[in-house]
Amino acid sequence: MKTNRFITLIFLAVLAASCKDSISINAIDFSQVPTQTVENISARQYQRDNMTYDMTAARMERYEYVKDSVKYSYELYLGGFELLGYNQDGLLETRLTSDGARHNTLLNDEQWVAYGNVHIENFLKGEHSFTDTLYWDREEQIIYTNNFIKMYSPQGLMQGYGMQSDEKASNAVISHPFDSYGVTLDSTFFFFDSVNFVGPMQRF
Repeated sequence: MKTNRFITLIFLAVLAASCKDSISINAIDFSQVPTQTVENISARQYQRDNMTYDMTAARMERYEYVKDSVKYSYELYLGGFELLGYNQDGLLETRLTSDGARHNTLLNDEQWVAYGNVHIENFLKGEHSFTDTLYWDREEQIIYTNNFIKMYSPQGLMQGYGMQSDEKASNAVISHPFDSYGVTLDSTFFFFDSVNFVGPMQRF
């Protein structure tokens, strides 16, 4: 009788422990807990041996989970985000910096979003743009925003709501501009690209 009672107690103890482990595992909310984290991440994209993009961030967190039968898959870039874009000649054309970024990685739903103090620079044209949120559609090769944006260039200042451009920010157009002004340039004006300048050529 004592032996049967001892076996019963052991069975109940094992059952309680297994239930406790099951509860703790099921309690994990993977929408709040990243499946992967990387500190000081950097990535480069090449096309025909030429670098086209160079990305860096202080921290990357990857999330993958299913909620209400819907699959979610995205990466968060935190602590500062920078993206450099190069043209076909290998010149640094564009730089984008922001507080953070999000990359939706689901098939047929890929999208980049930069947010917080977004600054876009086109070094070849001497243009600077400032906004709060910027979207990048890699398939369509465009960047755009629906928020307020300011654009500075050698020709003056433009500001308004909504903007769309090619992904190198070389032909930006503001959708709803207001209170903009232009600068009359002297015929001798010449824009100097100091970023890609390598110095005078040495003669031999």
